[in-house]
Amino acid sequence: MSLINRENHKGDSNGEKIYPFAKWMSWLFLVASTVLLIYTYYRAEITFQGARGVVYFKYYLISLVGILFWGVVLRLREGVRANIVTIVISLVVSLYLIEGGLRLFKLPADISSHMFVAKKYGVEFDTRTQLEVITDLIASGEDAIPAIRPYNIVKIIDEILPLGGISRATTVSSNETGRFMVYPSDRYGFNNPDSEWDSSKVDYLLTGDSFAEGLSVQPGEDIAGQIRLMTKKSVISLGRSGNGPLMELAAISEYAPKLHPKRVLWVYYESNDLTANLPAEKMFLMLMNYLDDNFSQNLINHQPEIDQFLREYAQDAQDAQDAQDAQEKTEWIKLLAVRQLLNLDTRDIVDPLFSIILNKAKSRTEAWGGELYFVYLPGQDRYKNTVISHDQYRQKAEILNLVESLNIPIIDIHQQVFAKHFDPLSLFPFRVYGHYNAVGYSKVAKAIIKKINHQELK
Repeated sequence: MSLINRENHKGDSNGEKIYPFAKWMSWLFLVASTVLLIYTYYRAEITFQGARGVVYFKYYLISLVGILFWGVVLRLREGVRANIVTIVISLVVSLYLIEGGLRLFKLPADISSHMFVAKKYGVEFDTRTQLEVITDLIASGEDAIPAIRPYNIVKIIDEILPLGGISRATTVSSNETGRFMVYPSDRYGFNNPDSEWDSSKVDYLLTGDSFAEGLSVQPGEDIAGQIRLMTKKSVISLGRSGNGPLMELAAISEYAPKLHPKRVLWVYYESNDLTANLPAEKMFLMLMNYLDDNFSQNLINHQPEIDQFLREYAQDAQDAQDAQDAQEKTEWIKLLAVRQLLNLDTRDIVDPLFSIILNKAKSRTEAWGGELYFVYLPGQDRYKNTVISHDQYRQKAEILNLVESLNIPIIDIHQQVFAKHFDPLSLFPFRVYGHYNAVGYSKVAKAIIKKINHQELK
């Protein structure tokens, strides 16, 4: 056999192997595009009942183009189809490599990313897991428990939904600074000195998510603790990690009427309150019930039952961690970091429900003679990325216009603190994605006090 014939035979042999594979992969991509279309319809029209059509339009377009494209590819010559499949597979592999890089160096607000950067700065970092820290504290005689997010509980509850945590326990949360956030919880499981609940006059009450709770600093370094230190007045935080607008309204409704706080601070975090938290919370009837002015679980009088339930839940901490790990893997499969980089997950619509929630919070606060303030907190990505318009970023102007229309005083932390700071990233642990450091929280507290004092002098 001549050399040319041998080469042709070799080429035919390779083609016999790759052509069926290419056809099989083309069908697989076609099916995947169809599944994406069905899933997009389910999320857009059933889960969100058409309220996020602008967001999901992109995925409708991607899936439909995918179906059309792979339908055409299947009708092409085998050699052309094989080349297209090879290119597409290369692109998919590249996307997942980019996803891995983004998660390693930018996206995660977890211990691995902060630990990596801490080494760069020569900062000693506690490498233990949360479970290991709890085990060590128990061994030393502490009643140590993990910080349990209400949002994790709402998915499994049958009756009472706890909005606080386990009372009067050593609560272990996250680690972004090199030291785990460990605090003694108060009588309702929040991050406050327990004696604050005995105050005859509460001057400040905060409702919000992990920023209001004070992740990931030590007791007293959070917003509430700093306001307490600076003003020498009574301050209570109802903040819990993972809370969104409905959880925050629920916390006010359950705990604030007993206290009659003079000022209620609605601590709003721009990166997820409306984009992730509210859409998820809307799915739970228990939380939607708090739109009813007469609804209450009477949680203040059910703390023993709450403690028992949460302690049983905490005993299964490893399973909870496994579930969280599974969720993170799912986010990796979904190319979450790449989608965020390409701005595919930007929510262009402020849910009308947010206005209703804020108005409810305002009227309930005014019922005991208090005043509601809206505290706008910016995220780290605002300062890490090149932002052309800070007002348009995360729909900031639209959100603040909404708040202003409800006659709620605004404390814009971006304008009052971060925009004026010579190095805003220095207010985050190791300058990476996450919560504020102690200095950042201190500056936020000062800005809140200054704005409120100015407002009350008018």
